[in-house]
Amino acid sequence: MNGPVASALAGSPVLGAKFEAFRSAAHDALGEEFTAQIRHAVAQVHGMGETPPPSNAPPSGNAPAAALAYARRIPFEHTAITDADAAAVIAEIGEARFVAFSVVAALADAECRAQKVDLAGLTA
Repeated sequence: MNGPVASALAGSPVLGAKFEAFRSAAHDALGEEFTAQIRHAVAQVHGMGETPPPSNAPPSGNAPAAALAYARRIPFEHTAITDADAAAVIAEIGEARFVAFSVVAALADAECRAQKVDLAGLTA
């Protein structure tokens, strides 16, 4: 188990194990490369990496363009995401993988926020 959220859960082994199982299931459903691209896209938005490319930039690696554009909007524009935006991602990756994609992107956002405020330090 790694990452700021997992570190914050270190005091509760049962909860930590359940969190890691949930996180791992979503990552496994998408595969390592796609998961890494989603996590990187979200981290970029938080200023934790390179400057994010414009939402109409071509994807890097194997991630569909609509999925990466959607992931970049989750941290600060989630209320502006439309059903049509979600449908575009579903059309590219399928509905079952869209659920895993949503979990990966949301947890990536949470992990970036947890790192920025030193959540593990706050819970110590």
